[in-house]
Amino acid sequence: MPLLEVSSARAAFRIDLPEGCVLQDGAQQTTYATFYVACDGRVYAGIYAGDAPDPTIPRSRLIETDDKWPRNVQVWSEVVPGDQARADAIAASVKVRRMKVALG
Repeated sequence: MPLLEVSSARAAFRIDLPEGCVLQDGAQQTTYATFYVACDGRVYAGIYAGDAPDPTIPRSRLIETDDKWPRNVQVWSEVVPGDQARADAIAASVKVRRMKVALG
């Protein structure tokens, strides 16, 4: 499988970035890409787009997409002493563009 395009991974989700925060590219492999939200040079949240999320990441949530790739978007807030509410709000703002809906 060729190295995935970060733009495809990035297109799987949307995020509300507060003023002073930026979305940065993280690790990229053939089956996943990671991103980080940094505010004033400090990491507040992480995002994984791929097919093999890590359920052991603390303070994370997993969202299944309705796409062939990535099938999952996992998001977590980092520990940010004195600004944890902001980190949690940034992580909570991540939404997938096409969410899998289970009927039944």
